[in-house]
Amino acid sequence: MLMRGVEDGFETALSGKFTFHEYPVLEDAYNNAGEGQSLILLGRPGRGMKRRFLVVDSLSDEILAFLLNRKNAPVPKYVLMMPRTLLFRIFGEKERVISQIAADYGAKRGKFGSILRPSRRESIAVCFTSSPLNRSLSFENIMDDVLHIRGIPYERLFNSLRSRALWYFSEGLENRQWNDLEIRIYDSWGYFMEHYERLRTVLESLEAGMVLGEGWGKDYAHILMAVKIYRLRLFTFLPPKAVKEILMGLEYSADGTRLADLDLYTGRDKISWGGMEKKAGERGTLGFSFREKLFSRLFEEDRKKLQESEVRILNLRKGNT
Repeated sequence: MLMRGVEDGFETALSGKFTFHEYPVLEDAYNNAGEGQSLILLGRPGRGMKRRFLVVDSLSDEILAFLLNRKNAPVPKYVLMMPRTLLFRIFGEKERVISQIAADYGAKRGKFGSILRPSRRESIAVCFTSSPLNRSLSFENIMDDVLHIRGIPYERLFNSLRSRALWYFSEGLENRQWNDLEIRIYDSWGYFMEHYERLRTVLESLEAGMVLGEGWGKDYAHILMAVKIYRLRLFTFLPPKAVKEILMGLEYSADGTRLADLDLYTGRDKISWGGMEKKAGERGTLGFSFREKLFSRLFEEDRKKLQESEVRILNLRKGNT
């Protein structure tokens, strides 16, 4: 929402009703905006016009109602509603997904920079990303392709895309199929639930799929010798190799200590680390490199959570020696 002619003290009045943060540039405001929030561009006419950017924790119609209903207070001289946006996650072949959505909704294609043009204000901008949608995204996480959809209310379009999301998401996958995998947690120290929580943190952070079942089991490392394990059944769009990299990255702490064994099966076939491409020396070296790769993909709070968990596990081991 672009507003001009807002009187001094507008932010003070706004703070009495809404929570908001001001940012110096558009990129910072967008990067910190989340679902259900509004981005307000405050512009002052004349030479050297200064623009300020507010991220308000409310919808734009509620903000406008507040401005119009204030008693004995001037209203903005000019308000321009910019397109509302929807973010859609794509994995794999993005062109196939975008083309299918465009055909289904009669959308016009554009570029990301076009969402701020006045000519687009009567449309809804559907933007695309390959990043998880459980956190705020920055400009660099958004693909340049945008679909402009007209003639359908925002809420109806949101519900329609959400109901078809899994189908569209599968459109971009190689061979259009998901993988049904089994993860087995082994730990001779017995701290299965600590490793389980670490694994769930990563899967949720990356939005890597759905856990369809879990529970205790046994594996037979040697004939007549049962080993206790904890199993998870993962239904994921990721190929088995990518999941194996994640698991190997979770097997090692920051100092290179082996924390657990996390094995991966597809059916009865075990996915071996020896078959990984770019095999670099021993398993520990490869696992530690996957740990660094994994941590670079996680949000800061999730990295911190994993690091604290690693320290806790190592301290538990010291207490039992």
